[in-house]
Amino acid sequence: MAQHLGFKPDEAVFMNSLAVNPEGKGWRLASVDGLEGVHSGSVVGMSGPGSTALHFPLSKSHREYCEKYLEDGGDLKQVARNGEGKYYPDASITRRLLEKTNSASTRKLLEGKVIANSYVTEEEEELAKKVGGRTLMSSDKFLQFVGKDYIHKVADDIGIEAPPGIVIDKPAPSSSIINSFRQKLQKKGMDPDHTKVWIKPSSLCSGQGVISLPRGDTESLREGLLELAKVFHGVGFYEEEVKESELSRDDPFKGITKFMPILLEADVGRLPWVSRKVDDVAVNAVLGQDGVVHIETTPFVAVDGEYTGSRLANPQDEPLVFAAEVSTDKLMHRMWEEGYRGYLGVDAMVVEKKNGELMAYLNDLNTRLCGATPLIGMAHKVEANVGYRPSVFSQTFTIRAPENMTDPFEVIKANVGDHLYRASETEYTGIVPTVVDAYPESGYISFRAIVIGRDDLHLGFLRKALESMDKYEGLTAVRNTSKDIGLEIGFFILIENVTQNSNLTEFSTLQVARALTRGFASGLAAILPPEVVLLICMVSYHDSLEVDLQDD
Repeated sequence: MAQHLGFKPDEAVFMNSLAVNPEGKGWRLASVDGLEGVHSGSVVGMSGPGSTALHFPLSKSHREYCEKYLEDGGDLKQVARNGEGKYYPDASITRRLLEKTNSASTRKLLEGKVIANSYVTEEEEELAKKVGGRTLMSSDKFLQFVGKDYIHKVADDIGIEAPPGIVIDKPAPSSSIINSFRQKLQKKGMDPDHTKVWIKPSSLCSGQGVISLPRGDTESLREGLLELAKVFHGVGFYEEEVKESELSRDDPFKGITKFMPILLEADVGRLPWVSRKVDDVAVNAVLGQDGVVHIETTPFVAVDGEYTGSRLANPQDEPLVFAAEVSTDKLMHRMWEEGYRGYLGVDAMVVEKKNGELMAYLNDLNTRLCGATPLIGMAHKVEANVGYRPSVFSQTFTIRAPENMTDPFEVIKANVGDHLYRASETEYTGIVPTVVDAYPESGYISFRAIVIGRDDLHLGFLRKALESMDKYEGLTAVRNTSKDIGLEIGFFILIENVTQNSNLTEFSTLQVARALTRGFASGLAAILPPEVVLLICMVSYHDSLEVDLQDD
C-alpha cells in the first residue's frame, strides 16, 4: 500500500483510528450515538516490513497472538485506551499521540513520517505538523468525498449507475422532499406507490438511520423521514430544547443544527427492468501517486439477507466482478483526478437485466480501510508464504460470554480450538479472530473471523467448526448497537388478534430479530402466520428477549 501511495514503507505510520471529535470539521464521520467514535474494543493493525501499524489490543493474550502469528517484520505499537471513559478522546489514537508529541518515544515513532490514517481530519493534520510529517491529503479535500451522496453527484457525468433517487442537501419540509422523489421515480417510468424505498443518511455508519419502506406512497415516506429525524435527534443533531416528541411529520428537520445529506432511493432489486439481483460486492483499491491500483473485489457474505462479511472472488465470479469493476473504475478515476489519495472500498449491487446483461449499481463509498481489508491482507500474505491463492472468507460471529470472564480472546480460542490459525504450525490455514467486541454484561462476545483454507472444501470444513461454536442465541446484528456496554435495541412489532392457533413462541427470537433487520413489514410477513395482524410491542434486549403487548 505504501508503494502504491508513492513512498517507502518505513516512511509511513498506518493507523485505523475512527474516533472523531464531534465538534470538529469531521463530525459527519462519527458512527455511534453521541458522535463519540466507533463501537469496537479492538482494531488490530498488521504491518509490512519497515512500516508501523498502531492498534488497540483488547487484551494481553490477543496482542501476543497477533505479534507471534500475524506480524511480518513490522513494528506493532500499542496505543491503549485510557480507562472506560468516552470513546472520544480516549479511543482516538490521533488524540492520544497529540498529547505525547513531546516525548522522545513518540517523536522517534512519528518524526517526518506520512500519517496514513483511515480518516483524515484536522487532528491528523495537526499531528503531522507537530512531528514534521504530512497526511495523504488535506482534511478539507478528504471530506469532499465522504458519503453516499458523492456517487449521486457524479453518476450522470461519468456514466455510472446509482440507485434511482434524490439527494437532499439541506433541511426541507416533508412535502418538498417527497414530491421531488416521487417525480424522479415517475420520470423513470416507476410507480412510487408500488416501489420499495430506502431512506439513508449519507454518512452515519453501521446501518444507523437506514430506513426500509415497502412502498413509496406519501404517508409511508412521511413516516420514514420522521424516523430518520428521530435517529438524528438521538445522536445530538438538534437544538437542546427540541424534544423528540415534538418532531413532526410535516417538517421533521425543524430545529436541526447538524444536517448531513439524505438519500431517498428506489430498491434496485425491484426495478421494472431488473430480472434478478446477482450479488453485492466491494471493489477495493488504493488511489496513489500514479493512479488507481485495484487490490481485490470481494463478494459479500450474507446470513438471512444481512451482510456479515466478505470472501475472495472465485473464477466463477468473473462476470460478477467484471460488471462491478467497469463501473467502479470510472468512479475511482474521477476521485483520483479530484485529489483523493488513500485506500477505498466501493460497494456495488450487480443485477441481471431482463435482456440478460449484467450491470452494477454503486450504492456506497467507504473512504477508509473497511471490513474486507483484513481479509485481503491475510489472503495476500498467505499466498506469498505458500505460493498459491488460498480460499478465504470473513464473517462476524457472536458467542456466549461466560460469567466472570477475564479475557474474551481466550474464550474465542477455546471455542475455535485446534482450528486457530498459527502460521506454519497449521500450514498457514485456520481461523484468525480479529476486531473483538466484548459485552460481558449482556452475555456475549462478537468477533470477525478471517477463515483461510487450502481450497473450498477445506474452507467449508472450517466454516462448520465456527458454526458449531457455543453461539449466543440473541440478536446477531450487533453492529446496530447503540450503547457503549450492553445491547438495548428497540424494535416495534405489533401483534393483534393472536389466536390460540397462532402462538408467537413457535418462532425463535432470532428469527424475529433477523427478519426485523431486513425490513419491518417484509420481515414480519416472511415469518408470521397470515392470521397474525400487526400491532405495537417493543422488544428490549438485555439478558433475555422480552415482548410486551401494548393495549393501544
